[in-house]
Amino acid sequence: MTVAVELPADYYLTNFLTLMKFVTARYKSLLSAGEDQFYERFMSLGISGQKLYVRLLSRKGAPSSAGALFRLSKLQYAEIEDLEHACRELEVSGLLRLNPQISNQELLPLFTKPELFRASNKPLPKALKRADLIAALMEHGVDSGIHKLLAADTLLAVQHASCFETFKLCFFGNLNQDLTDYVLRDLGLFRYEDYPLDLQNLPFQNREQIDQHLNYYHCLDLAEQALTGETSDILTLAEQLPSGITGDAALHRRLDRLRLKLARQLERMGELAAADRLYKMCQRPPARERRARIAIKNGDTGKGLGLCQQILEAPLDEAEKIFAESFGHRTAKDLDCAKEWPAPKRYRPPTETIVLPQSPERVEIQVALHLEQLSEGNCYYVENCLLNGILGLYIWDILFASIPGAFFNPFQSAPSDFRTADFYLSRRTLLDQRLAELDKDTLRERVWCSYRDKWGISNPLVAWDALPKELVTTAMERIPTSHWRSLFQRILSDIAHHRNGLPDLILFPAAGDYELIEVKGPGDRLQQNQQRWLTFFASQRVPHRVIHVEWL
Repeated sequence: MTVAVELPADYYLTNFLTLMKFVTARYKSLLSAGEDQFYERFMSLGISGQKLYVRLLSRKGAPSSAGALFRLSKLQYAEIEDLEHACRELEVSGLLRLNPQISNQELLPLFTKPELFRASNKPLPKALKRADLIAALMEHGVDSGIHKLLAADTLLAVQHASCFETFKLCFFGNLNQDLTDYVLRDLGLFRYEDYPLDLQNLPFQNREQIDQHLNYYHCLDLAEQALTGETSDILTLAEQLPSGITGDAALHRRLDRLRLKLARQLERMGELAAADRLYKMCQRPPARERRARIAIKNGDTGKGLGLCQQILEAPLDEAEKIFAESFGHRTAKDLDCAKEWPAPKRYRPPTETIVLPQSPERVEIQVALHLEQLSEGNCYYVENCLLNGILGLYIWDILFASIPGAFFNPFQSAPSDFRTADFYLSRRTLLDQRLAELDKDTLRERVWCSYRDKWGISNPLVAWDALPKELVTTAMERIPTSHWRSLFQRILSDIAHHRNGLPDLILFPAAGDYELIEVKGPGDRLQQNQQRWLTFFASQRVPHRVIHVEWL
């Protein structure tokens, strides 16, 4: 059970110091001279200076050539006794510049609309939007007005923020997270597994890795503008992407993800050859699918069908395989050579329609109550929680095993590769062995051991509130071992996609056995991942059906 606690006013400084010291202890040899100096400068500050610098780093300032800009008059931090003294201390240390010389275009976004109207040399329409107002001021000149505004205030420009980016990257493994994760921990909202953080398994092994990840995030920042620009902007950005590091799967996944986005926009713009070249550099779906579509669009059916054949020989995931079967058949059919590409068989699951009175209760809950009455048994609304949860409890130790690059810091709910194909590949021997030894006794023993010892600790597969003891007990009694093994194997084979799309309900009739039920309300239809699960159930003889609901 988690207990919320009240945070001290300077909790953020404690968290920041923990982050900085943690990274320095682990990556000292990989930090640049500038980053070392940044660390020493910050640690030499007084408490007020440290607090103010962390506060400013955590806020979004106005961008400028001098650094992120803030106005001293707009800062209010009760826990910092003397803001002006803290500013001077930061200026002396070189972590802050006071009143830097910058252009009016960079200054104007710092002021409110009323202040900007007062700064104008001539009356302007009050209905002007902010962007139009700034444009008008730039056109008419505001030097004297800006001087008056600045005379009563002090501008702060944060320095060396890029050094902290390196510390953040080494700590979180990305630049998307921030110190909020600490806050959630300190508030008692999350508890984390005590997994090993071995120095020999450091995610970053050399400086080139760090620099290429930082370069990737720099390119990611430029992507939004490039995607709304010209073809040349996208191609220029694509050329700026880092080349990748052998063995750094995380970097290659990120680069592929960005290349796919850039290539897709080129495709929409009609730049098919350029898009195809970018897709060809990607090692993840749907790159081959998009290349096959481009080939057919260009009239090159041989290439298109060849790509479909490549997919069928070694599909990277189930969705890619289904695409190749369907698209290959449709293309071959248009060419009158469908014999070589038979139509894919679409499984039609057992389906029934029931009529219920409309109620504010969720439709799944209504169906569960209806089935309990008919079967005189128990029916639970589980969706993706039950099968994933039992799996998470069964492989708990493997999930948090010491794998190179899996854990960056002590505050992760999952290994960094959890939502990728590399999760299974990196742990294949351990997982295959665990599934091979699965029987009713080992399942029961491992699940209840994790349930007892790990209750409340974050696990990406386990939703604790959705796993009451009676549900877990009944599921392990009723579901055959062979079914557990095949279900676990499928989830693990593509954990990013297969942990979703599972049926809404599990029914345990009074007569015994079990059944998985997918519920569809009026107007709802099966999604592709749900259809794939139902097809799998049929192949493994897992009892299942779809119930459509109509309102009385």
